[in-house]
Amino acid sequence: MRRQHRVYFEVEIERIKASDITTTFDQKQLVRALANNVNPLLAEEHIVEAGHEYTHEVSKGKYGNLWYRVFGYRVGFTAWRKWEDCSVHPIATGIANVPGRVEGWRYWETDHPRFRGHRLSFK
Repeated sequence: MRRQHRVYFEVEIERIKASDITTTFDQKQLVRALANNVNPLLAEEHIVEAGHEYTHEVSKGKYGNLWYRVFGYRVGFTAWRKWEDCSVHPIATGIANVPGRVEGWRYWETDHPRFRGHRLSFK
């Protein structure tokens, strides 16, 4: 079993029409010129992948039951923007569930197949 968790953040910059790159320009002119000449999409991605495998011999005439659990954690994130007056303000926030390193297996055998404590067959 393999599981993948993905956190993806994307910002699209609005294109500004009629920009020309000249030899002399200030910071605003540079941003305006580049906004029309580069890909206006900025993105960042973080992927956490977890996988596991478990084998166990099942006794003859018995049913094997297996329970697996991953204890994860929640991550909060905030995107900030710095304005021209040097003030900083949040522009987006979110929460992502990320698997942790703590995991556990539980194996047991029964005489009859069971699901969530209920007997599935009376044979």
